[in-house]
Amino acid sequence: MGFIHRFLSRRAAAIWQAETRLLHRLGYVRPPHAVQWLATSLCDLRCPHCYTQAGRRTEGELTASEACRHIIDELVVLGRPTFVIAGGEALLRKDFGEIVAYAHRSQVPWALHTHGGRVEQLLPVFARYPPAMVAVSVDGPRTYHDQFRGREGSFDGALRAIAGLKQLGCPEVVAGTTVNRHNADLLADMLPIVLDSGADSWGLHLVTPEGRAGGHDLLPTAPQLRRVASFARRLRGLVHVELDNEWGSAGEDDCFYRDQPFLCGAGRFVCVVTPTGEVTPCTTTDRGESAGNVRTTKLRDIWAQGFAAFRQPGDPTRGEGLDCWLQTRHGKSCRGAAFFGADHTHDPHKLVQVSRLRGDQHV
Repeated sequence: MGFIHRFLSRRAAAIWQAETRLLHRLGYVRPPHAVQWLATSLCDLRCPHCYTQAGRRTEGELTASEACRHIIDELVVLGRPTFVIAGGEALLRKDFGEIVAYAHRSQVPWALHTHGGRVEQLLPVFARYPPAMVAVSVDGPRTYHDQFRGREGSFDGALRAIAGLKQLGCPEVVAGTTVNRHNADLLADMLPIVLDSGADSWGLHLVTPEGRAGGHDLLPTAPQLRRVASFARRLRGLVHVELDNEWGSAGEDDCFYRDQPFLCGAGRFVCVVTPTGEVTPCTTTDRGESAGNVRTTKLRDIWAQGFAAFRQPGDPTRGEGLDCWLQTRHGKSCRGAAFFGADHTHDPHKLVQVSRLRGDQHV
């Protein structure tokens, strides 16, 4: 099954994109696969890579009642895609339990991104309203992680969170690592930590120059990108590890890095609701990319009528689905350097040339 699946799914992204563009021309759009809500800007850590510049709560954040009415009720209408809750640190919301209880009653599957520090205190909530998936941040070995996160003990808290969630029977717990210039060469040291943690998989994200990360030189070097990609490829025979969206497509070699061929989901099959209700194509901090606000327009209508540039060809960054939009919109694409041995990290148009030489399919 797995061997045949590689051949059947190799062109799945291209087929999906062709069908999506055809449907868009006919005035139709598929419902989203997932909708992420940045539940708050509040966070008790201050990490240098934070794309939301989390710290203080944003004025005018959605209340629990608004989140239930404007997001969860709309997800029911949209066919119950996964409701992904992130932040900031979403577990700092005092009404977190109320919100996931409503999602559970509405039969909307929910997932969570967290630094893990408050998971232990809320294990009864997780037990009563089981999540489909929880991703817990583990950014390096103990000393590095605590220094990077700015709090001693945050590493141990993350590992306790993973262990506690697995003991409750959470079906998928992911150890999530945001790869940056300072921890890219520490991943081999992390391997035994991840294996011993009990996590079901290891997700290797890539820092993007959004939010606070825009003010730090955190993007890995081209040699580091190649080493990490090679490391992930070798590891897949030992542990379920995937390079996440920020890496872009590896073309015909995608099957060696992830379970499904890559297609940037921004505005195509995912969107993000900000703390104050703006709906953006992905986790960009640029509110100019908002397609509307759930307080004034139904989420179903925002999804149906917004994000046209992501669903049709023509736009040099939005229309190209084989690279991460968050990276290319800043001219910081890492796709060529990671997969094709070429340092094109600052020119997304050169990446298109490289991928065509490789024979990748563009719709």
